[in-house]
Amino acid sequence: MMQPELLEQLSWPYHNIINSSLDLEFSFSFSNTEDSYSSGISSDQFLFADEFVEYLMSGDKFQVTDGDYMEGLEPILGGDQLGDVCRWLREDESEGSFPSPNQCTEPEDIWSPSQSTKSSEVSLTLPGGDMDIDSHLSLGHLLKAYGQAMEMEQRELAEVIRRRIMEKVSPVGETLERLGFHLFQSVGMTEEEHLLQESSKNFKAAFKAFYQIFPYGKLAHFTANLAILEAVPENIETIHIVDFDVGEGVQWAPMIESVASLQKTLRLTLIKSGEDLLGEATRRLYDHARSSGLNMKVEEVGIEDLVSEIKKMKNRGGRREWLAFNCMVGLPHMRKGRSRSHVREFLRKAKELLANSENNEGIIVIGDGDAGERLRSCSGYGSFFEGYLSHYQALCESMEWNVAVSLAEARIAMESLFVAPFISSPFCLRKWEEVREGSDLYAEIGLNGQRLTKENLVEAQEMVREGESLYVVTIGGQNNNEMVLEWRGNPLVRVSTWR
Repeated sequence: MMQPELLEQLSWPYHNIINSSLDLEFSFSFSNTEDSYSSGISSDQFLFADEFVEYLMSGDKFQVTDGDYMEGLEPILGGDQLGDVCRWLREDESEGSFPSPNQCTEPEDIWSPSQSTKSSEVSLTLPGGDMDIDSHLSLGHLLKAYGQAMEMEQRELAEVIRRRIMEKVSPVGETLERLGFHLFQSVGMTEEEHLLQESSKNFKAAFKAFYQIFPYGKLAHFTANLAILEAVPENIETIHIVDFDVGEGVQWAPMIESVASLQKTLRLTLIKSGEDLLGEATRRLYDHARSSGLNMKVEEVGIEDLVSEIKKMKNRGGRREWLAFNCMVGLPHMRKGRSRSHVREFLRKAKELLANSENNEGIIVIGDGDAGERLRSCSGYGSFFEGYLSHYQALCESMEWNVAVSLAEARIAMESLFVAPFISSPFCLRKWEEVREGSDLYAEIGLNGQRLTKENLVEAQEMVREGESLYVVTIGGQNNNEMVLEWRGNPLVRVSTWR
C-alpha cells in the first residue's frame, strides 16, 4: 500500500482541472454572461505539471501570472465567422450524432438525421448509373454512405459522396461538420492547411492549455504513475521505467518528484522511433531531476535492441532494479498514432523481460486513447468507420462542453492540432487494416491483468469531478485491471495494468 503522504504528493498536481465552480484566484476561465461554466486551478493548488509543461515548451523557468494560459492563442478566424455555431452541448441526444463506439452493432437506423432531412431517403446509384445523390441528405447519412461505399470498394461512388460531404462541412460548424472537414484534410484542402498553419504558430500555448483543461492525457499519466509507484517493493533501490513514446516528457514530472521523496534512483529508457529527436526532452528531464535532488539516468534505445540493452544496463548497474514498462498510444495530446505492430513488438519484449526478471517482478502499463482496438469485432469497414468517428465525435463534444463559446477560436486551434491528425480518411483506413488483420492484442501476447487499486479509482474520479461533470471513471477488464474514462457513456481513454 502506498504511503498516504506519497499519494498526496503524486496526486496534487492533477486536481482542480474540470469545471470548478469555486471562485478561483488563478484560473483559465471559461465563462460568459450566458454560460457560467468555468475551469481553473486555485493558487494554492497550482499545478506543478503545468509549470513543467510551459518550462518544457519554452526551455526556461518562469513565473506564472493570471491570464497567461491563453497568451499566444491569437484568433485564427474572425468572430463573424464563428457566430453561434460553437454551442454548449446540454441535451441528452445530439442531432446527427453517431452511435456509441462501445461495440460494433448494425441496427436498421443507427444515425438519426436532422428533422429537416428526415423525410429524405438515402438513394445512391452505383457506378454505371447517374450517381444521383440527394442534396438534402443529412451529413450523417452521407458519412454513413461513404463508409459503406468504401467497404464495397466503390471508389468512384465514394468520391462523389465525398464531394457532397465537402459541401456541408465547416471548420467552425457543429461537431459533425468539423469532423467531416478534418476527415478529408489530406485531399488538397488549402483551408485545412491554413488552419493547421495558423494553429501551429500557437503550439506552445495550445499544448499547455489542452493538457491542463482536458483530462485525457492527465488521467492516463496519473493512473499509470500511481499504479507503478503502488507496485514498487520497498526494498528496491532503482525504479527502471521503459517508455514506449515519451513525447514531450510531461508524464514524468510528478514521478520525478515522488521518486526523489522515496530516496530511490530513477532510470528512464526511452524508445527511439524513426527520426524522433529526444534530446530536448531528455535535457529538460535531467534539469528537473537535478532541481529535485533525484539521481536519474536517461538512455535511448531502438526497440529492436531493447532486450539486449536492458540486460546490459542491469549487468552494469549492480544494484537491484524493478522494471516498469509504460506504453501510451493514441492520446490526443500526443498528436500521432503508432502502428499496432510497433505496440505489439514493445509489449512482447516487455513480457519477455519481465518473465526473466528477478522474482518475475515488474509491471506493464498501457494508456490507450485509440478507438481502433475496441472495434475489432466490426464486420466491415462501414461499421468500423461509424464507430471510429463516433469516438472522435464524443471527444470533440466533450471539448465543447469544457470550453465556453467566447473561447471557440482557441478550441478550434486545439482541435486542429490534437484531434484532426487522428481522423483523416487515410489514417482511419490504416487503422481498419491493422485491426482486422489482428486478434486481441493483449491475449495474443499472453499478458495477465494486474488489479488497479481503489485508491487509484478514487483519485481519478476526483480529478474529473465525477458527479459534477459529465465524465465518469469506471474500473473493469481482466481482474479489474482497466480504468476507463467515459463522457456521456462513450469511452475516451483506457488505462490498464498487466504482468
